[in-house]
Amino acid sequence: MGMLVMGRLLVLGAGGHGRVVADSAGRMGGWGCIAFLDDGGGEGVIGHCDDLEQLMQEGDACVVAIGDNARRMVMLKKVEDLGVPVATVVDPSAAVSDGAVLGSGTVVLPRAAVNTGANLGSGCIVNTGATVDHDCVLRDCVHVSPGAHLGGDVTVGEGTWIGLGASIRHGIRIGDRAMIGAGAAVVSDVASDATVVGVPARPIAKKDGAP
Repeated sequence: MGMLVMGRLLVLGAGGHGRVVADSAGRMGGWGCIAFLDDGGGEGVIGHCDDLEQLMQEGDACVVAIGDNARRMVMLKKVEDLGVPVATVVDPSAAVSDGAVLGSGTVVLPRAAVNTGANLGSGCIVNTGATVDHDCVLRDCVHVSPGAHLGGDVTVGEGTWIGLGASIRHGIRIGDRAMIGAGAAVVSDVASDATVVGVPARPIAKKDGAP
């Protein structure tokens, strides 16, 4: 029996991250066509993001492939309000436990791993080679950058960004919209809206006038 072919996958965002997501979706197979929506145009772009509702056909789905967490969250809310089906993309080379939960619109990219008991909200990114160990909780629109590693039972708040190669110790709690610097080693809890860097990771003060 041949593979069931679905409708099109419309990828919102044709930048580097969007192309990676589309590539992983293509390797998953099953889509009749993969096309991009992007306000800047480009190869494979069939319309602007605001054209989504008009372009959707029966059997289609979309995925928001915007790396910036805040922008992705806004766009995902717009898509959900339209009632458009949102796809979850898992690269065939990734290892996702049957005991893990992935929210709608979450993407798990090449050679990443999500272990048993992990619960990921909507619109999360587990990027290339990143790992999310057992019983972690990632709220909506968290981005775990390439090569970053979360120990077991870590909780990460909504919209938080975990930088390239960062490591988060078992049991750590990270608040909403935090930023974990590239290569940081997080060994204590991180407050919402904090930026931490270094080994061990420590908060950095915001400059005067910074939001």
